[in-house]
Amino acid sequence: MKTVLLIDDNQDYLDSVRCILERQGLEVLESDCPDSAFRLLRSIEPPDLIMCDLHMPFIRGPQAAEFKTSFEVGVKTAHELSWVYPETPIVALTALMDSDLAKVRSFLQPIPAFTKPYQTGELLDLVNTYLSTKDWGGVQ
Repeated sequence: MKTVLLIDDNQDYLDSVRCILERQGLEVLESDCPDSAFRLLRSIEPPDLIMCDLHMPFIRGPQAAEFKTSFEVGVKTAHELSWVYPETPIVALTALMDSDLAKVRSFLQPIPAFTKPYQTGELLDLVNTYLSTKDWGGVQ
């Protein structure tokens, strides 16, 4: 079974994406911030795909006030993940408009960035694209 790690501070988004992907036979792991994602990743095999939000806090809980919520957090997290897991496809997701996304993409290179795919078909196309190199049958 293929595994997807979702890193996003929006629980509603995590819930909806998890439901869609689990119906496709994927195992979905969730993290609401980079700090918990890195702790989780230390205890599991590398996932087959990592989908990382760009605008989020570094940490949750009482210490969260010490950290700002920003795109810088997401960009740094995506880059760190790509260095630690060079064989794992990583995609960055954001709610930015396409016009603003071009600037963010320049900071992320070579990590691809997409506006959050809220339509089921768009999400499945995205997952199929990045898992296709990992010998996953994909969505029928």
